[in-house]
Amino acid sequence: MNEQQNFQPAVIEVKRSYWLPLLGAGVLAAGMFTVYEGSQTSELRQQVAAYKHENDAIRGKLMANDSQLQSTLAELRDEVANTKQEAATSVGRAKTEASRHADILVKRVEKAQQLQAQQAQMLGEQIGQVKESTTQAQARIDGISNEVGSVKDEVASTKTGLADTNGDLQRVRGDMGVMSGLVATNSKEIQYLRELGDRNIYEFTVTKSQGLQKVGNIQLQLRKSDAKRNRYTVDVLADDKHVEKKDKGANEPVQFYTSSARQPYELVVNEVSKDKIKGYLATPKVTISRASAQ
Repeated sequence: MNEQQNFQPAVIEVKRSYWLPLLGAGVLAAGMFTVYEGSQTSELRQQVAAYKHENDAIRGKLMANDSQLQSTLAELRDEVANTKQEAATSVGRAKTEASRHADILVKRVEKAQQLQAQQAQMLGEQIGQVKESTTQAQARIDGISNEVGSVKDEVASTKTGLADTNGDLQRVRGDMGVMSGLVATNSKEIQYLRELGDRNIYEFTVTKSQGLQKVGNIQLQLRKSDAKRNRYTVDVLADDKHVEKKDKGANEPVQFYTSSARQPYELVVNEVSKDKIKGYLATPKVTISRASAQ
């Protein structure tokens, strides 16, 4: 029993000798773990502090960006509102302008339609007048055609008469020995000479009681007439000179010169009666000046 009792303390001692190192190692390990954990905790705290600082910086930036974004959004909202208002105003003006322009176009169209209707009415009236004028013109043309036919017949007859008259006219020598133009003996032949246009023809009737009488560009004065013998005597006043043509016969060319022509004037008396003669004066178409004559 004593051995058992002695053995138990020995066992206890042996157990203590085993547990002490283990306990020391455990304490040491716990201390080291505590130190490690403290260092880790410090690093974690430092990291957390850094993260917090960075997070605060990011949060500040986000808040600043958010504020700027809100300001930008506000500006955009204002700009959108202004744009909408301007668009509404522009649309209203455009509508008003379009309505006014449409009214102007409608009035123009109505005016154009009225003008077209008036022009159509006027055109219809003018067409009616043209038709009436055409009918009248056609009637006139028919009448003129008939008149032209009559005139042609008259012209043909006149040509025949003129041809006959031309055959009756003669060329004779005048009292100055110069071959005269065609000599007319009656009014019909005188008209033929006038139509020929070779000379100027002035018909006259001179009486003794009238004294000097102007014929063309000369003057005549009857001195004596003998109806039985068809003889007469006249004074011719030309270029301020008196020339007596004495005892001349009917239808005889009585010639004299003037300063205005190279060809002689011809005086032809067709009828001789008591104190009166009747005939014509034929003068050249071409005249010259007094200076050229001198």
